[in-house]
Amino acid sequence: MSTEDIITVRPQSKNHSKFLSLTGFCLVCICLLLNSFLWDQYKYQLMLLLFASFIVLLTGVLKLTEPETSYQLTRENFVFFHRNGKWQINWHEIVRIGQTTSIPHGYRVYLPYIGIKLVDLQHIADSISPRLANKLIHEQKELLILSAVNRDIELTEGLISFEPYTLNGKVYKGPVAAWLYRTEQLVGLYGYHLYLPESSFDRNLSDFLTLLKSCQSHSNIHQ
Repeated sequence: MSTEDIITVRPQSKNHSKFLSLTGFCLVCICLLLNSFLWDQYKYQLMLLLFASFIVLLTGVLKLTEPETSYQLTRENFVFFHRNGKWQINWHEIVRIGQTTSIPHGYRVYLPYIGIKLVDLQHIADSISPRLANKLIHEQKELLILSAVNRDIELTEGLISFEPYTLNGKVYKGPVAAWLYRTEQLVGLYGYHLYLPESSFDRNLSDFLTLLKSCQSHSNIHQ
């Protein structure tokens, strides 16, 4: 990777966003038209169809609002883009990159996430926005649910804590503190600080993992 090289990754979740939006809009219009003629005879069926049409439309609109780029990789940095903000780390801040796994009943199960373990959370804690921190807490909820199902934690341990969090002598509050508590918990359960969902890649998980490790390796060579 040369100094000028920038690798951009477009999320798979953007696929079919325009199609879903247009389909949802057309279905809503058709439902409203049918309501004018058939409401008395098929009231409940039309309500259900209208609800489903709104779901399709909302799904398409949400996909459209997602960033065109989910990740940007350079020799020095690794940047994650989200509709609620972004985080950025240097390659030398990363200790380990790997696929997230769970071991229920002694059997290893591979999860649709790439995990990143950092040397220190200080840099990302100082730069992450409260809005993004809050969103990540909810998006990573399924990892905690899985741990509860596997009985690695109790259900009550999945509650969000908004108590102040102290890191390297600095006190964080609000959503950032809550995200730090959740991150600390996930490190204990899965061994990583950051979790990249497979839907945010433009290729399969194995290929994206290889790309990240290659970028980190090249960065270490040029340090």
